[in-house]
Amino acid sequence: MFIVESNPNQEIQIVLRRIKQKLGFIPPHFELYATINPQRFMMFLEEINYISNHKNINPDFFIFLRYNIAKKYNFAYCYKFNEKMLKAKGYSEFEPLPLDERHQKLFNVVMDTMGKPEGFSVMEIESLKQLGWSDADIFDALDHGAFLFKFSKILRAYGK
Repeated sequence: MFIVESNPNQEIQIVLRRIKQKLGFIPPHFELYATINPQRFMMFLEEINYISNHKNINPDFFIFLRYNIAKKYNFAYCYKFNEKMLKAKGYSEFEPLPLDERHQKLFNVVMDTMGKPEGFSVMEIESLKQLGWSDADIFDALDHGAFLFKFSKILRAYGK
């Protein structure tokens, strides 16, 4: 699957076993990151943990965000992986976003901004704040959208 063979160190293998217990499998890209740079892999896991336990944004929002960005920008591996995650959570319909209006608006702003960052403005921020989103929430959603671009490109670089 990747041009680098998976060979995580013993400490990281313990972390990967915990991930397998939680998810039922170890995502191949986790093994790739863990092999290449264990410290950065742990930072990656911290990001995933942060968004998975976000205090204001539904964690499923981030999976839908990754799924839709991956679909739109043809990041096939990420698209399939996040589709699998959504199905495992019981979703069968992915469009329109099956979350409340607040999340739909945040989602639309993030998707638009990923395609045209210069279009993001104070108007978007203010409209999101009127729905109860904080600056930190807006940043977290935008940051996670951009996060996918970074890791999708890395996966393409290391892909076979």
